[in-house]
Amino acid sequence: MAVQACYTFKVTRGFTLIEVLIALFVASLLVAFVTIVVGTIKVVRDASYENIAFHVAEDKLDELRAVGYASLTSGGSFSSPELVRIPQGSASTSIRAVNSKTKEVSAGVSWSGNDGTTRVVSLTTLVTETGGL
Repeated sequence: MAVQACYTFKVTRGFTLIEVLIALFVASLLVAFVTIVVGTIKVVRDASYENIAFHVAEDKLDELRAVGYASLTSGGSFSSPELVRIPQGSASTSIRAVNSKTKEVSAGVSWSGNDGTTRVVSLTTLVTETGGL
């Protein structure tokens, strides 16, 4: 007596519509996440460069205030060790007489931003002959 087993196999190939839609949804979420992360990194980097430039300009103004009114003769470019931390960083000062006892002193730092544009931070203060500002 022989027992014969009969098996039926149903072979399906490919993906169902639901599986394809879920895969597309997951892929689109991944692309959106990567785009947001890359954009955030660029914004944070630009903010970091701006912060460095602000501190360079602030330090230069403090230095110029400390030398006194009589020593403020002319402006021009200056160097700072922090400038190497920003891309194509350069810095300069300008000094202008407001009246016979007051000078306006400006310090500016420029660099190349992530988008290729030139970014600038400029700070201005007044220095008087007798002090007070």
